[in-house]
Amino acid sequence: MKFHADWLPEDMNRFRKIEDIFRRVCLRHGYGEARTPVIEKLHWFTGAGVLSPTLMRKIYTFLDWDGWSGERVVLRPDNTVPICRLFAENHGRDKRAKIFYVEDVFRYDDIERRGGRQCQMGVEMLGNFPKPVIRDVEILLLLFDFLKELRIGKIRLVLSHAGILRAYLKTLSLTKEEEAEAFDLLMEGRTVDLRKVCEDRCNLEGLNRLLELRGSSASFLTNLKTLGRASRDFVQATEELEEIAFHLEQLKYSFEIIPGIRKDLTYYTGMMFDAYVDEIKVGGGGRYDRLLEKFMKVKTGGCGFSVYVEPLMELMKREETSPPVPFRIDVIADLQRREAALESLRLSEELRRRGMKAEILSMEEISRAGDSRCVIKKTKSGFSLEAHTGKKRKIFNLPLRNAGELLQFWGKKK
Repeated sequence: MKFHADWLPEDMNRFRKIEDIFRRVCLRHGYGEARTPVIEKLHWFTGAGVLSPTLMRKIYTFLDWDGWSGERVVLRPDNTVPICRLFAENHGRDKRAKIFYVEDVFRYDDIERRGGRQCQMGVEMLGNFPKPVIRDVEILLLLFDFLKELRIGKIRLVLSHAGILRAYLKTLSLTKEEEAEAFDLLMEGRTVDLRKVCEDRCNLEGLNRLLELRGSSASFLTNLKTLGRASRDFVQATEELEEIAFHLEQLKYSFEIIPGIRKDLTYYTGMMFDAYVDEIKVGGGGRYDRLLEKFMKVKTGGCGFSVYVEPLMELMKREETSPPVPFRIDVIADLQRREAALESLRLSEELRRRGMKAEILSMEEISRAGDSRCVIKKTKSGFSLEAHTGKKRKIFNLPLRNAGELLQFWGKKK
């Protein structure tokens, strides 16, 4: 499914199923739903530490002459920033909030050279909660809970920590501007350009090692600390990720650790993660303890994630084995005859009232009935029922006088 594509009824059925599960899981974890406007002020998304340079080139921005006297606005390219703005305006400095959302974002697709929307579902835990590392684990457990309940494939979690990367860059004798550029390149996965920035100023051996390291246990992080032991910030960030990994191990969740994880958003300050189902990336997130300062002017913590609905819908399509609709019955009638048409209307109405899916087909449309599970026709002596199972078809004559008797026969009592 392409991100700009229309959603057909069968797509909407999958979306509603995903949305229902996501909402149920979020409510179970104590989150409340919020919604933000599609159009936001551009300056909330600009500046260092919000969107990567690549993502900034994908946004839709224009002047809103009527709304804000010529202020430049943007179609929402990210959901976390608007949720942070909402939190700052409605919850105050000393409050906390656990919020989930189901919203679209709008970004230009460089590969297809077309614009469009992408639907995301996400959660944000905002405020200065005690023991932030444990709150990070809680976020991951919610993500696992949701993906497991979807039952669409094998889950793979990849962990990293923005503090490890930021701290290591500080050891490379770069200027402040070069550090910011290097971090953006790290987040975007542009390692060739990153090496060009660093090669004239530092030894690349340690940086290459950091980018190539892989692990799958808390003990891996114990060893990683030796790579940046000269930096207190590096050691502290590694210890935070080590504690998260420890709790996941104790709770029997598997994960991978890849320090050089790729992100389009550069506001992360702590744990970062990506989620895959059967090697398809379906979401990601992390901790961002400086983003809320943009709105509140005080240090306020935040952590969250978003999942990408379109890939989940594609994965769900693979797992479907039966129609995602109620049991279907086609009521066949000669609609040119008033009495027959009225009888079919009454019967279909009664079937729907009993929770069954019923459609009326004319005699001219009877060829469509080949795809149905069950076809009902009114006859002189009662009803005939035509049942389909794969290529098998069988007709039963039912000596029933009216729709009420037919429904009782069907087991749909009043």
